[in-house]
Amino acid sequence: MEESKKTYRAIRHDIVRKRQADYCDTAHHPDEKINQIKNVLGEICGWGDLSTLELFAGQGNLTKVYAEYGEVIANEYKGKVFHKLTENVRECALVHCNRVDSFLDFHQLIALKQKFDVVDLDPYGFPNRFFPDVFLLIEKGVMFVTMPKPYVNILNGITQAHLISYYGEHNPSKETIIERIALWGLCHWRQVELIDCVDCKSVWRFAFKVEKVKATEYTGVRNR
Repeated sequence: MEESKKTYRAIRHDIVRKRQADYCDTAHHPDEKINQIKNVLGEICGWGDLSTLELFAGQGNLTKVYAEYGEVIANEYKGKVFHKLTENVRECALVHCNRVDSFLDFHQLIALKQKFDVVDLDPYGFPNRFFPDVFLLIEKGVMFVTMPKPYVNILNGITQAHLISYYGEHNPSKETIIERIALWGLCHWRQVELIDCVDCKSVWRFAFKVEKVKATEYTGVRNR
């Protein structure tokens, strides 16, 4: 029986995944992300030293930038990548590196009532599993979110079911994703506003302004 050949799109997808695993700049777009961080934090968060939670620090390209603004907790789980991270930031006194699985550890941070001025959500794949509870880690500040574009990825049955469960459709548009993230913020009474979006070919890089609001003021309802 003749083995089926991969389509051009599937081959291209494999190449992108390999580049991501190898932390190639063409896949992770550090320059675009760094410029966005500096522009957003310089304009929006000029009110003092910032505490940053970087849930997927990788090799530390962005970690060093965040360290210019204050203390950073940099999480990374993969052993070889974590070793590279610690090497790259060893001269950054304000960076604390943790080898943890952020998909699990962020629940521990919530239980400890930790709060941050900046949260960076840049996982390998879709970040949906962090919502809505990740908003409990921020009361006033900025959340950066890297979101793969559904329509440029190979959407197998598992991925389609995953996207439907979070967005109500297997191929949500950028606008639908932004609206849903804003709604997830309200699950914990966080007002979420998109302040910047960078198109990085296969992903979008969102910057959201997040602020905790009083339910009564937001809804216009008065408690007796």
